[in-house]
Amino acid sequence: MSCVASDSLQARLRRGEIPCHGVNLGGWLVAEHWMTWDSCLWQGVPDEIKNQGEFATMKFLGHEEGGRRFDEHRRTWITEYDIAEMKRFGLNTVRVPVGYWIMGFDPTDFPNKQEWRVFAPHALRYLDDLVNHWCVEHDMAVIVDIHAAKGSQNGRDHSAAVESGAKFWGQYPENVDNTVYLAKFLASRYRYCPSFLGLGLLNEPEAPTEQHVLRAYYERAYSEIRATGNDCVLTVAPLLTEQNPPCMEDFMRYPKYFNVWHEWHPYFIWGYEGQNRDQVLQAVRRYGDQVSSWGGNWLLIDEWSLGAQGCAFPCEDRIGLQQFASAQLEAFRKAHSGWIFWSWRHSDDGHNRPTGWSMRQLLRDGVMRLNEV
Repeated sequence: MSCVASDSLQARLRRGEIPCHGVNLGGWLVAEHWMTWDSCLWQGVPDEIKNQGEFATMKFLGHEEGGRRFDEHRRTWITEYDIAEMKRFGLNTVRVPVGYWIMGFDPTDFPNKQEWRVFAPHALRYLDDLVNHWCVEHDMAVIVDIHAAKGSQNGRDHSAAVESGAKFWGQYPENVDNTVYLAKFLASRYRYCPSFLGLGLLNEPEAPTEQHVLRAYYERAYSEIRATGNDCVLTVAPLLTEQNPPCMEDFMRYPKYFNVWHEWHPYFIWGYEGQNRDQVLQAVRRYGDQVSSWGGNWLLIDEWSLGAQGCAFPCEDRIGLQQFASAQLEAFRKAHSGWIFWSWRHSDDGHNRPTGWSMRQLLRDGVMRLNEV
């Protein structure tokens, strides 16, 4: 079993006595240009490359220059000061996206492609600081999220696809094997750390990943982690198009499985083009009804934001954004395991540009008020 004091924040979250009120550390250990556009990472990198993510960017920069830039970015994008500020605002959880290369090796590289070597090394140092030091010091819980699996589960920049748009994760057994190994590696590394709440087993898988491959991976990762006596929380994500009831309501249910949470990522921006404020707010309320009707494992809304189409909620409209935030928080209040905002920082908030993607800016400006949650 993990060493978790019965009265600790982590234990109370695991038992469901309190929900997660958290934020993602997006753009940090898995870089995304759209939200970190002023980082030294991207200087001189062509748009068609930087918009593909870390793999393409590191291939362009080369290891010496790329390694230097990524180290500088990781050192400055998220610091202990940020964790302390989150705590002061009333947050209790962080979710940190990581890629498969964080291990610094690939035990399943039987074709010897050595694609993991393309990435900048030493990201694990920063994850260690976060989990073992910063979040312990400031009493924050950590979910480490497998955001970028080997082969890419969604072909997007935030999974660092080797080929833009290519989704090879579920097509080759060695990719799935690598992700199982990564899950075990991370769960074992942080098992006894007081801040470690658990793992997100796979972020936003998409077709052509087959449902049976995805479910088999979750069951296997669960079995191999539990076989070591580790009882950390494990979150499972449906295919991106199936984030609604009743999809997977019957999957990995208690009591055969325990500490398994289900995750959804609602965003009220894509698919809402041309809709006005009232229409979007009504969609949020309908989403709250879906949350209420969920009959599966405890639900965690571990990505959401105030990003919206400008016709509904212009970023300059403070009152409108407050309404948008209040409506979503009310809808997500019905999720047993709570919510985690995307994301803590956005490059816009360092340039006096209002944005619905930076919780730091929204909290500092009083647009979001967590004491009302």
